Amino acid sequence: MRKENLVVGIDISKDDFHVCVKERSADGNVKVKGSRSFKNNSSGFSELLLWVSKRVSPGVPIRYVMEATGSYYEELAYYLYQAKNKVSVVLANKVKHFAKSL
Repeated sequence: MRKENLVVGIDISKDDFHVCVKERSADGNVKVKGSRSFKNNSSGFSELLLWVSKRVSPGVPIRYVMEATGSYYEELAYYLYQAKNKVSVVLANKVKHFAKSL
């Protein structure tokens, strides 16, 4: 049986980043838990973790996923990783081809 999980998709640019939180339940249903923009700086990173924590049920694993966009993603990726989060950085063309395969 599949477990619940939460995916935080991040679209990042120089000044800010946009986030969409989706939860997949044990029965396979997907529910959008929220979306929001944050400043691409340390205070925005802290706000992100607080905002996500309010949208997740206790014990549900969280994975942060972002595209490798120039160097804009690096500080956030390191911040999330150092805060003991699971982080995936993917190439844009890989995401595009994966979506086409579905």
